[in-house]
Amino acid sequence: MGCFEKVHGGYKVDGLELKAANCGCGGLTGPGGSGVGDCCMTFSRIKHEGNSIKYFGKYTTPNTTDNYEWGYKVKKGDHEVEVQVLDTRAPKKFKFGGFPPPPLAAWKEKGWQVADQYERPVKGTGEPLPAWCDSPTSACERPVAELESAKGDKKK
Repeated sequence: MGCFEKVHGGYKVDGLELKAANCGCGGLTGPGGSGVGDCCMTFSRIKHEGNSIKYFGKYTTPNTTDNYEWGYKVKKGDHEVEVQVLDTRAPKKFKFGGFPPPPLAAWKEKGWQVADQYERPVKGTGEPLPAWCDSPTSACERPVAELESAKGDKKK
């Protein structure tokens, strides 16, 4: 398998995409922010270091209930992909601001080995967030705002 392929907003690995995204409001809500809806509190982020990619997705908001955390780690050769998601079992009555990760089954179909898989309850919305991605405005790789607004444009 070759290197991780850089694509707009993230990476393509074995044909599967892991991308950073938000609703375009940058996670800022209320006074001083441009958004007030639940979507603005949800996002996905990507961190790439060497042969490792970490994906973090946050579906939880102060309005979601029955929140939990799930994730997995897959390996193929010396490459590793780790996925962590703060999610809710309650009905999602808002658009997810991030880009969802590939399901674990998709990695297995491509020959990746499962190194870890988990699901556990969280308190509240699951904070604190991972240190490398502690907010929608953190230093994690983010899509360019102007390009994010052109999501419908599927040029390759």
